Amino acid sequence: MKKFMIILFCLVSIVGLTSCGNFKLPEWADTDTLTENARVLIDTMNKFDYEGVAKIYDNPAVDASAFEAGGKTIESLGTFNKYGDVAFTSGKTETGKEFVRVIQIADYAHGKLTFTVSFFENGDVAGFFVKE
Repeated sequence: MKKFMIILFCLVSIVGLTSCGNFKLPEWADTDTLTENARVLIDTMNKFDYEGVAKIYDNPAVDASAFEAGGKTIESLGTFNKYGDVAFTSGKTETGKEFVRVIQIADYAHGKLTFTVSFFENGDVAGFFVKE
């Protein structure tokens, strides 16, 4: 029953997150490529390679230490098992620049995490978050 409730909560969370964004993705959004790029970033985070995550994120205002808290969250859930559901939303920055969010569920030995990775059209990472 507990496992069913966790799965139900994750599905409701994905639906809720998707409702926060635009249902229509921009023409440039290739969901397969975006999913793969998000998973590369998540896999790097799962290896606790904060320097690697910072390199992929490629923002001079963000260094490797910014990802340590997310690493502690991952560490508390144990070994990565597999990827679960994925959803997409889109939006625009305050300056009107379009981005697409990849919302990826990941299963670990002791729970699930929701990763949100946002990308601009040129492939640059616009944002990266992890949430229990």
